[in-house]
Amino acid sequence: MEIKYSDKSVKQLKKICKTDKKYAALIMKKIEDYAKNPSGNFDIKTLKGKFEDLKRLRVRDYRIIFDEGNNVLFIYEVKHRKEAYND
Repeated sequence: MEIKYSDKSVKQLKKICKTDKKYAALIMKKIEDYAKNPSGNFDIKTLKGKFEDLKRLRVRDYRIIFDEGNNVLFIYEVKHRKEAYND
């Protein structure tokens, strides 16, 4: 599965990388692992409300908001759990 990142998610990952490179590397690894094997053991939930068409992947204190289709994994946002659902 191909992975595409929104401009917003790239900025968020860079910000995380500045403060904690290990966390950023872990997040990237989990995204790549999910893209290789979506049926694996991941903490995935379908969102509700205004985000109902999207899913989230939990990586410790961070949430990756994404959508998948046509063999493409599109990453919309990477946020800390406290901020992930406020928009």
